[in-house]
Amino acid sequence: MILGAQFDPVTESEREYILRFRREHGIRDLYVTVSGEGVLDRKTRLYLLERAFRPYRHIHVTDTGPDELLPDGFEQDEKAVRSGCYCLAAAGTVSLIASRGYYYLETLRQRCTAHRYVHSIGTAALCVRLALRHGFDPYRAFQAGLLHDITKSMPEEEQRRILENTDPGLLEMSPAVWHSYTGAYVLRHDLCISDPKILRAVFHHTVGDGKGTLDRILYIADKLEPTRHYDTESFLRTAYEDLAKGAAEVREEAKRYILYKEGKHV
Repeated sequence: MILGAQFDPVTESEREYILRFRREHGIRDLYVTVSGEGVLDRKTRLYLLERAFRPYRHIHVTDTGPDELLPDGFEQDEKAVRSGCYCLAAAGTVSLIASRGYYYLETLRQRCTAHRYVHSIGTAALCVRLALRHGFDPYRAFQAGLLHDITKSMPEEEQRRILENTDPGLLEMSPAVWHSYTGAYVLRHDLCISDPKILRAVFHHTVGDGKGTLDRILYIADKLEPTRHYDTESFLRTAYEDLAKGAAEVREEAKRYILYKEGKHV
């Protein structure tokens, strides 16, 4: 027998259902497959399905069409994974989804405004350029740049609840920078990203007080990416030559801009 579903991606609730289905129906060898169109291509969905059932020798993944579809009700979990709750994906697939970024763009579309989406892509692109210049892993820089504002559009009260339960002292900071801290939390707990350098860079990206290479790359890229619409050429020249000096110059410019907005001309 062949069971099918969209599996975009296969979720833990679907995996448990299929295991239970086999037991309850006394089926020795059960086959599973993907059906329909998805955000991911068919080949990738089949690969994730295979990873989910790799430990079970009597469940096999096939590219043949299904005899029967899973009942309705699992689509919401699949949608939740695509929106950033990667922890709901099937065991054996979570780390792949988190590290390979299969749904990064879909997650951004659902969690960010259109403007923030474009800004995030621009930041990621500049992060890659800076990383290549300074010998840092460009993919890790891309991940940090793309996901750094993941909670920028999250309601303030929701961010407050996260900080109350994780580090209440951070509530003394301006709400304008809370998304740095809640962003790192969401990346770790919802998107299951465990890379400490990515999490630290996101945590420090608004204040710019991180001292690591990726911390500085993300801080600079966030402030200088093209949609900011101001002259960044001199800052970029410095950053390409010396990250620490570049970050320091950007911080000073940010301070001047804040004073200017407050009417305190310098």
